[in-house]
Amino acid sequence: MIIERLAVTRTSDDDNVFFLGVGAVLDRVQFDTGPGGQPPFLVETDSCRVVTADVAEAVAAVSAGLRSGDVGSGDDLP
Repeated sequence: MIIERLAVTRTSDDDNVFFLGVGAVLDRVQFDTGPGGQPPFLVETDSCRVVTADVAEAVAAVSAGLRSGDVGSGDDLP
């Protein structure tokens, strides 16, 4: 599992954006949060966009996106 946080240049920019991937495929799922990691959560892949305040729904969307192979070849997935 690879998690990378968006690096911002200004303190006013949104730094609550994370990119999640498996193996060498870094940009499989984009995960945005409210300030301090609070809801609402936005989970995006090439074919799916979920906005939710429910942690379980956000986790399910991230899990589905990591398994989906939306981005990259998906050759590194089990």
